[in-house]
Amino acid sequence: MFGNSADVSHRSQTILLLRCRYGIRLLTIWLTTILSTATGSWAQDPPHVSPEHLAEEAKAVWESGAIVPALDLLEEGIQHHPRALTLHKLRGDILATARGPQEAVQAYETALTQQPTALDVRWAKWSVLMHWGQAEESLAELQRIAEVDPQNPLVHLRLAQELRKLDRLEDSLKSYQKAVTLAPELLGWRLAMARARFDILDYRGADADVQYVLNKVPRGSPLELPAKNQLAQHYESMERGRRFTPALTPDATEKQLKEWAAIRADAWRLFSAGRFQEAEPIYRRIMTLNPRDTLATHQLGLTLMQLGRCKEALAIFGSVLNMNPSEDDYADTVFRMGQCLVELEQWEDAFVHFQTLYDTAVEFEQNNKDVQLPAGTRVLAKDKLARWLDKIRPHVPELARMKAAETAAAPAPSGEKSPSAALAEEALFEQALERLTPQKALDPQASLMGRDADFSWFRFVIPAGKVIRDDFPTGAHEFIPLNPNDTFPSTQPEIYLVFGLVSASYDAIPLSAHCFLEIAEVTGNAAPIAQDQVMMAMNDQSGYFRLPAPKTGWDPGLYRCGLFAGERTSAYTQADEVRFRIVQPTPPK
Repeated sequence: MFGNSADVSHRSQTILLLRCRYGIRLLTIWLTTILSTATGSWAQDPPHVSPEHLAEEAKAVWESGAIVPALDLLEEGIQHHPRALTLHKLRGDILATARGPQEAVQAYETALTQQPTALDVRWAKWSVLMHWGQAEESLAELQRIAEVDPQNPLVHLRLAQELRKLDRLEDSLKSYQKAVTLAPELLGWRLAMARARFDILDYRGADADVQYVLNKVPRGSPLELPAKNQLAQHYESMERGRRFTPALTPDATEKQLKEWAAIRADAWRLFSAGRFQEAEPIYRRIMTLNPRDTLATHQLGLTLMQLGRCKEALAIFGSVLNMNPSEDDYADTVFRMGQCLVELEQWEDAFVHFQTLYDTAVEFEQNNKDVQLPAGTRVLAKDKLARWLDKIRPHVPELARMKAAETAAAPAPSGEKSPSAALAEEALFEQALERLTPQKALDPQASLMGRDADFSWFRFVIPAGKVIRDDFPTGAHEFIPLNPNDTFPSTQPEIYLVFGLVSASYDAIPLSAHCFLEIAEVTGNAAPIAQDQVMMAMNDQSGYFRLPAPKTGWDPGLYRCGLFAGERTSAYTQADEVRFRIVQPTPPK
């Protein structure tokens, strides 16, 4: 009745083949219909079709995956409506996602000639410039945004931070002042402004700002300890601000010192944009002018690592260790040397470097296991060091056995204390804890918004309404923000934080974002309003966090998102921060 099994199989294959062919034919007809409908409707009477309608049709074609036809449709529409902002803006968006940054910027500039105050176009242009690594041009566009939207405190805050990265400290302070004037209740911002004053040697103004914060915050506020630490820095630290220039190189001429001070910002700009080939000769010139510049020497070592020249980087890092660096710089230099030694397969030396750091991390953990660390304290990542040691041990079995035997033979911790001594120690610990509590680990604003923000993991973080994945033929990918802004309506369904790393990760690592409504006096441990986590694979340099709207919707206000590296979120794993604003939607006119 049904024939043999071979016939049945043949029929099944035939039916499947027909279905595939039929499906492909339907898809072809569907795409043809979209294009013919769009071009047909335009061909009827293009001048009388509204730019908004033309933009919707071109957008539909673009979203179907047909980039070139969508651009062709826009070109035709622009011929009939040369002043249509919507068409120029959409053309810029498509070019921005098709790896045409220069053409995208030109499209946005054409749109801005029609309407210079179009903030959505300006933010889109700024986003492309930032993503493209054009630091000076993106800064100039951010300044124009601040002129168009002068009452937005966030744009002035971001402008202050970007100016600071380029060592334009006096201009940065002016932007901090505008931001603080617009949001005086956010005392963390005032601490950042105090740091900006300190760096241009306005010690009296810096002291007054910190005292203002201490007078305003209630006892136990998460800002109390950072403010006290900053005040102590003014009087007890050896640091005297960025503009303080001691005679680091006694035999240098005034002209050489001026050149040294002038080109340091250029080197950092190229380094932070990932343009390592261009940064290298500038860093070498800096070292010639001032061989005692520890920071520039360290960054030259990192630059050489990024260029795959670990042997040269080792020599540079070795010179850093001879400059009496800070504890943080010393630990980071030893870590980078260990990475280079692994790259060069110098396993014994690599083992010694990573084991030294691991032992230090273990000792610190044991000595501070019952101590609540101040916000912003940086500690060695023991788990990460352990992973590197696991990678090295198979290559140095003798050293690994010797270390294991040494650890096993180490004396155990001293015997337990008597009950009375333990109680007395516990009471002292509780008293110390009282003075520190509540301490919100998510709120080390003074450090991140000050000097530490210049050494972030992230090359950029751009809040946006959408994100698109751009795939390279090699299999790599990059994420492009769409509808970027720092301000969103309360009806926004989700917000994306699109980021690029300064350099590719050497290891798979989780990154997290926790977002809170930023207010002046936070007490207790509030739960994040929005959060997300991504896992960065080796060699990834781009990604995004997706922040869905809370169940009750976004409350209007300023939001601050702490960005964390590692498996735990705490003050010492916070790598950067980014802010956005929620406002009530504007009613249609």
